[in-house]
Amino acid sequence: MARNKVSVVVLTLNEEENLQDCLESVKWADEIVIVDSFSTDKTINIAKKYKCKIYQKSFDGFGQLKNYAISKASHKWILNMDADERIPKDLRKEIENALSDEKYNGYYFPRKSYIGRKWLKGAGQYPSYQLRLFRKDKGKFENAIVHERVNMDGEIGYMKNDMIHYNFKSWSSFISKMNFLTTIEAKELTNKKFVVFYPLGKIKEFFGAFRKQRKKGSDMRTSYVLARRVLSDYEISWILPLRFISTFFRLYIFMKGFRDGFYGFMWASLVSMHMSVRHYKYHDMMNDNKKSY
Repeated sequence: MARNKVSVVVLTLNEEENLQDCLESVKWADEIVIVDSFSTDKTINIAKKYKCKIYQKSFDGFGQLKNYAISKASHKWILNMDADERIPKDLRKEIENALSDEKYNGYYFPRKSYIGRKWLKGAGQYPSYQLRLFRKDKGKFENAIVHERVNMDGEIGYMKNDMIHYNFKSWSSFISKMNFLTTIEAKELTNKKFVVFYPLGKIKEFFGAFRKQRKKGSDMRTSYVLARRVLSDYEISWILPLRFISTFFRLYIFMKGFRDGFYGFMWASLVSMHMSVRHYKYHDMMNDNKKSY
């Protein structure tokens, strides 16, 4: 049976170090769409070598940009990629099989993330399921500035083979990127609902999603990560002063970051710092808004 055609979509901004390896891993696809936010390095030249469809658009949030990229795609299926991700041969074969039988409308990929050459197995970094392949008419990104999710209609399946994610080349690159990400995440917090406790209906929905993931065979930690998305529109206000401690405990102890030794400790520490910094910036933004009146 002939497989359905697939369009790969990639957002870029100064990705000359990552883009070639990314495109090399998906050159088998029927189409590659690049939406670039006016890179000043060799990103565009690299994309041209792979005969990509190239569009340039200012950054106005990852959700809007990805929906724009999808609107430029020609084919029925979308494979959403970041420039620092790769599709190995085994996963490619699994994707092509999925495109042939259309059993599901979308697929989660297990993802292996690296810091330098170190694969992080704990702290929620593996398998870290990502919804990357979906039917264009069944999925759309939510209008989020960052941490955008795909809203899907219909059943979603799971791939067995891993996507590779070269998350950060070093701790220095993590820290350098943190300033940019925490600023846009602080803006995203202005759209969240700050509550003392989660609404009862949402708590029930969370446990329902958790049980559903467990029935599908997901382990405890993976089920928690996927079900946690039900509560992502809310922030518990009283826990903000404890954000660093609570995040570190969750990543290093509950999600077994300690298994990765020094790397697990550093990851849990820096992510905890990241979570705290975005709330500090949010606090600054709210104070600035009050002063403007």
